[in-house]
Amino acid sequence: MPYVASKYAGIAEFNDLLFDRHAQMSMTFLRGHLLLEQALTTIVELRGPRANVILDRASFSAKLNLCDGLGLVDEDLASAIRLVNRERNHLAHHLDTLVTFERVTELLAKMPARFRRAVEEVVAAAPGDLRAEVERRVAVARRSGADDQQVHALEVGFTQGAKTTSMLSGIFLVLAMGLGAVIQQLRFEEEHGAELETYQWACAIAETQETGATPESIRARLAVPDPPDPRHALGELFGSRSPES
Repeated sequence: MPYVASKYAGIAEFNDLLFDRHAQMSMTFLRGHLLLEQALTTIVELRGPRANVILDRASFSAKLNLCDGLGLVDEDLASAIRLVNRERNHLAHHLDTLVTFERVTELLAKMPARFRRAVEEVVAAAPGDLRAEVERRVAVARRSGADDQQVHALEVGFTQGAKTTSMLSGIFLVLAMGLGAVIQQLRFEEEHGAELETYQWACAIAETQETGATPESIRARLAVPDPPDPRHALGELFGSRSPES
């Protein structure tokens, strides 16, 4: 809770630093970054039985470079996450840096096209009527005696804040789902490795010998489970895997 403004120097600046709406955006950004790091850690753990030797003192960048270098995450995903990490490092070491609409927009603009499009789709599909909420807040402010200038500042601040939150949510949702899909596939391969290897051999033999068998018929005959559903990828980060898993 912000300290009440007083005659003592620094109180206003302290409140702005810790309780300004931009400070809350920064916390959202940092927590999203932690989620991505947790996902990268899980990917490395799934790939190496003694991953703790690597992960014990590994930085976020080291984990990402390892996943990228081993081909566990694709180039576009690695590039997008690097941009987020660069922004996080700037936030963490500069008290005066604010997570603004302009800054988040600039971050998104630098991302590979397919991630930009995915984030834009997520933002466009977000529930809620922003205009209705703005009007409700303006009405409350008017009843409280706010003048035109104060109402305008409220409209601009709330609208940009809501858009910034929505865009941040979209960025971290898309990147988290990308990493979740990697975890999903690695766990699937770990659980069904022998069946998948047999299936791949059978498909190769069917193709070279022209037996007429299709991948679908081979999968059915060998009772190889279907690949994981990417719509459940986010659940891999929180232990809430799909019911059929």
